Amino acid sequence: MKKLILSALLLAGASLSTFAQEGRGFYLKPTGSYFLKVTPVEFPNVGSIQPRDYVFSINPNTGAQTRISEETITGSFGQGWRAGLTGGFRFNDVVALEMGVYYFKSEEQTMAKQTGYIGNTQVLSLKAVGQVTALDLTPAIVFNLPTQAKFKPYLKIGAVVPVYGYLAINTAVNDQTGAIARSVNPNFVAIELTRTEEVKPKPTVGFLGAAGFSYPIGKNISFFSEIEYRNVSVNSDSKKVTAFAGTGTLANGAKVNVGLNDLPTGVRETNYHKTLTPSSNVSGTTGYDQNKPSDDLKSYINIGGLGLNVGLKIGI
Repeated sequence: MKKLILSALLLAGASLSTFAQEGRGFYLKPTGSYFLKVTPVEFPNVGSIQPRDYVFSINPNTGAQTRISEETITGSFGQGWRAGLTGGFRFNDVVALEMGVYYFKSEEQTMAKQTGYIGNTQVLSLKAVGQVTALDLTPAIVFNLPTQAKFKPYLKIGAVVPVYGYLAINTAVNDQTGAIARSVNPNFVAIELTRTEEVKPKPTVGFLGAAGFSYPIGKNISFFSEIEYRNVSVNSDSKKVTAFAGTGTLANGAKVNVGLNDLPTGVRETNYHKTLTPSSNVSGTTGYDQNKPSDDLKSYINIGGLGLNVGLKIGI
């Protein structure tokens, strides 16, 4: 009897050991994803322009504006396609560690829009559109459901660490009122321009959570799919105008071209801060030096969302 019990225990131990070692090893997961915005919020200002869709009429005699409509513009830069490659190591049937690298380019988002009329004639058109480009790392721990079935569900939690990226803001303006034109050159009565700004972020860390499954489709290869939620809040560090092309009109009708090098340093470069002080170089205040980078309050955007990941899991 003792020999029978001992044999049974040894067999059970061997079975458990074999069970624990199943699936142990390295794997790669090439991945494609699409994410939707979950919590749209008000976008940050584009310079001095608030995130509004503002339509108004202008009295040609007094210059007074009358609101026709005004709407706050909200959204999220987390919506868009992602492509990535994840490497992982599975310790046993339950636990694995992963490290992914993902490239992301968001959908374009309108951040500000203004339309002005004198009578039925449009005299002002302004539209600013933003788009985020980012590269991030995603260390994570995976908890697999130990099952002998082919359908293998799992949960994943981890961090999102952006290592590169920027927010590009492209603004197009056709101003026949002179209001924006004079901010470029006080002698301009009208201007048409395009401008590109790049906002660089401060370092940050977000988090992710996912639920998914894998299903074998061949030797050492499985199809997988995940529903993933990311929350990544990013705040601004600095901004540079990287492209500027404008054609201004003088009172006598002459046209003057304006390029990036014609802009003062204070317009081309901005540093963002949590707090502004009397010594801050803020446009429009006493002591402002346009030959130095401007200072402004930092703002936040979110590049997270809810997405679907699909790809292959390849054992190596």
